[in-house]
Amino acid sequence: MPESKYRLFKTFFDGIVELNNNTRVFFLEDTDKTMPLIGIRLEKEPISAKGQFLPMQSSAKKADSIKQIDQDLNKHKDLISFLDKHPLVKKIHLPPIISRSKATSHKVGSKHSIPEFINGDNFPKIAVVDGGISDIFKDWIEGRWGLLSTTDKDEAHGTFIAGIAILGNSLNGAPICSEQDGCRIIDLDILPKESVFANYYTEPLQFFNELERAVISLKNDTGVRVFNFSLNIQEHVSSGGYSLPARKLDKIAVNNDVIFIISAGNTLPHDIRTEWPIDPSSALAILASSKNDIIRTPAESARNISVSALNPPNLEGIVPYALSNYSCRGPGTRVGLKPDLAHVGGSGSKTGGNGHGLLSINIKGEIVDGCGTSYAAPNVAKTIASIDHKIEGDVSRETLMALTIHHSQLPESLKDKNFRDVVKHLIGFGIPKNSDDIIQGESNSISFVFANRIRNKKKMSFSFSWPASLVKSGKCFGYAKLTLVSTPPFNHRFGAEFVRVNINAYLRQEQKDGSYKGQLEPIYLPISSENQQFEKNQIAHSFKWSPVKVYEKSFNGVGDSTNWKLEVDYLTRNNETMPLNGVPFTAILTISDPSGEKPIFNEMKQHLQALGVQVVDIKTAARVTTRV
Repeated sequence: MPESKYRLFKTFFDGIVELNNNTRVFFLEDTDKTMPLIGIRLEKEPISAKGQFLPMQSSAKKADSIKQIDQDLNKHKDLISFLDKHPLVKKIHLPPIISRSKATSHKVGSKHSIPEFINGDNFPKIAVVDGGISDIFKDWIEGRWGLLSTTDKDEAHGTFIAGIAILGNSLNGAPICSEQDGCRIIDLDILPKESVFANYYTEPLQFFNELERAVISLKNDTGVRVFNFSLNIQEHVSSGGYSLPARKLDKIAVNNDVIFIISAGNTLPHDIRTEWPIDPSSALAILASSKNDIIRTPAESARNISVSALNPPNLEGIVPYALSNYSCRGPGTRVGLKPDLAHVGGSGSKTGGNGHGLLSINIKGEIVDGCGTSYAAPNVAKTIASIDHKIEGDVSRETLMALTIHHSQLPESLKDKNFRDVVKHLIGFGIPKNSDDIIQGESNSISFVFANRIRNKKKMSFSFSWPASLVKSGKCFGYAKLTLVSTPPFNHRFGAEFVRVNINAYLRQEQKDGSYKGQLEPIYLPISSENQQFEKNQIAHSFKWSPVKVYEKSFNGVGDSTNWKLEVDYLTRNNETMPLNGVPFTAILTISDPSGEKPIFNEMKQHLQALGVQVVDIKTAARVTTRV
């Protein structure tokens, strides 16, 4: 043990021993290497106080060694008073209570025929982090973590999620589940029934240590990179804070090159909003009067993707693709946009014979309908897993996330100008397109994908000419969209300013004096955009310091030059230095003809090849280029 940590440990240990002799004190893992974390547990048994390190080992069932928490209120008051006055204590966290995002399901049909898995068929892979998956899908389950005993499993929630991933298209149709049926499932059974949770996890964050071990092992065994995490902590995200569970998911994701798809969380029954109305003004009034519906931890995770729930289409009296009345919403922390994406999670209001409008399978193999942000997440997870599966070679996390976000769109029900300032907090960047549409594109557009690292005192610059068919009288027309996803360093010692490097991207057009002017605007720039130079407005509207940024603009004859540049640069906070190996990022630029008539793809491809630029299809680019 380092001497400094030993002294800190002893200070706490001696003080709490004097306070109470049945206390356990232990170090928790330091998730960001900046602040030592110490756990304290008041136990009911009359034992001597003791200290221990939290081991990085499997949470094997230890019912015979579990000590009950001391429920004496005065002892807890004394402990809080001691911690409050201690000079070394900067912040106190309660241990996270982990639970499934409360979801509803009802049987609506008889047993459904589960298709047989045929060896040799290629399918995407998703790991479902939950309480287990029924053996009705055993042919589709490639691997299991196997932590939970049979009597401690609650497989209903995870089975519904697996059913959407495997059979969602045939059960619900393309307007709800656009990806083709079939998905290899990795059953990461880690969350036991609530009544036996303490038999598996006796210390704070031990659940996340177990999750980390499982991710390392299962990725190594199966190659899975997308983890559906439809679990939440029973607390709302704080705009000025960043939870320890979110930090743990960040660390696991980056260290293991995986992505967690996290449900935004559901409101409690008494906080469910009135069903979304057709009239935009009425919808805004409902949002303004609603309470306790901010996204739940760890959906603020800045290294992963969180998902809110939308209504299904074709339900009588239900506005299609509007925010479901139970779905939690943003804003999250002060930096970035949360939730990131949205998808159909079922209607919170049952409608006649169509129920919640989202179908899956229960543990007996019967067709059931249900609703919850838990059930919106697997559709997004499958799209990302499908992109990863269809691209040959090793593609970065940043690229997978950027492709999905870049090709997301707002539903018609939320495009009204009255929603402009709030829609980003409801559904993030929108609903992702189908993976085939994302990868294949269209002839009237071209997308450039730049996956690289930006290093100290460097920037990326790519020069090109605007498509000739979109140039008239020397001026440029068309539509451009630019998405940037990066993995900058975090330091949570700085609170809300935990992002230490701002990676930015620009699409610039040459001016008459030879300089270049940025021509794009943030996707959610308010109609009134005064004082955009102020830091708080750049953070709120221009995604400054956010790892994810999206810009766009339609050009109706701009500038006097066809010379353009895509540039990526960085800005560090005071006294911050760039990491030695740089910051990984992916930038995606799409240029298109809104009329759908011009052959932009072939035109730009020929132009770039004439300049000597190697143009590689996205499906094979990861195989023929070097991973950065």
